[in-house]
Amino acid sequence: MARHDDKLAALATMSPAQLRGEWLQLFGSAAPPVGHKLLALAIAHRLQEKAKSSLPAKLTREIETMVRQFGKGEEIKASASATLRPGTQLVREWRGATHRVMILDDAYLYRDERYGSLSEIARKITGAHWSGPRFFGLTKNGAAA
Repeated sequence: MARHDDKLAALATMSPAQLRGEWLQLFGSAAPPVGHKLLALAIAHRLQEKAKSSLPAKLTREIETMVRQFGKGEEIKASASATLRPGTQLVREWRGATHRVMILDDAYLYRDERYGSLSEIARKITGAHWSGPRFFGLTKNGAAA
């Protein structure tokens, strides 16, 4: 365990190039274009995950997909299987305005009003019929409008 702790401590003093080397070794791909502090945190997380336990394979694949998307500069979207818990905030840009929806236990809160579905909110925002999950990018085919 001391070796593991030493490796974690060493991350704080590594140069950006050394961190990118660590990333390549751990993830098997080039590091995304992020700052060295975020890179060190991600590497530390992976090292601890390997040392103490691992995430479920499905979640690991999803994270790796998101990392690849981020590295390519693509928009990162939640998977259809993502669990939306009360307190989660959905944010959508639409025609120059930012729309925020808070997930409640039994409804959605948008501009201080409760709605029974995301589709109702999407319709209020766009004036047209939309699948709410698709509008907010929660489905695999959720297209940016």
